[in-house]
Amino acid sequence: MDRTRQVTVAVATDEERAGLALLAAHAMRDNPVHVAALGPDPGRRVEVVRRVFTVLLDSREVLTARLDGRVVGLAAHLSPPHAPPRAGELLRLVPALGRAGARAPRLARWFAAWTRRDPATPHSHLGPVAVADAARGQGVGSALLRRYTERLDERGESGYLETDRPAAARLYRRFGFEVVDEHRVLHVPTLFMARP
Repeated sequence: MDRTRQVTVAVATDEERAGLALLAAHAMRDNPVHVAALGPDPGRRVEVVRRVFTVLLDSREVLTARLDGRVVGLAAHLSPPHAPPRAGELLRLVPALGRAGARAPRLARWFAAWTRRDPATPHSHLGPVAVADAARGQGVGSALLRRYTERLDERGESGYLETDRPAAARLYRRFGFEVVDEHRVLHVPTLFMARP
């Protein structure tokens, strides 16, 4: 792969937002907690998570990453005073949870476990962060996190996130995030990370 290609990061446009939930759901379809919550069918995982992300991305600031003019990644976040997620946002997830069928209770337990650990102090809540399969290993995630942490520093905000992927945790550490809690969510080891 040509590693000289430049990644550009910008705030998502309204036109881009429609496709971002699908990009994120597809890129994250094999995350361990997604599999634990939604089962072995990757198509089903993509569809349910796309619906959830459609709701979540609607209320978040979203950065997009482009390679060769194509959007290949995103980093979404809620900033104070909107983080942690408010009850209204959680209520808007109910129809998406209903699409999970018999798996809906597992999905609800996952969200509840993450929400309970959200810091009570003002912070910027990062997530989802996703990179298309074909663009991995080309600096897309680093470019998104670099821009996001620059914004944190400019605003004087702390950052917070959850991850069930050790490789992602290594990347987040490079940008100043440290593990502040560990917990098994649906039997999946999950790291809760903060950047002061």
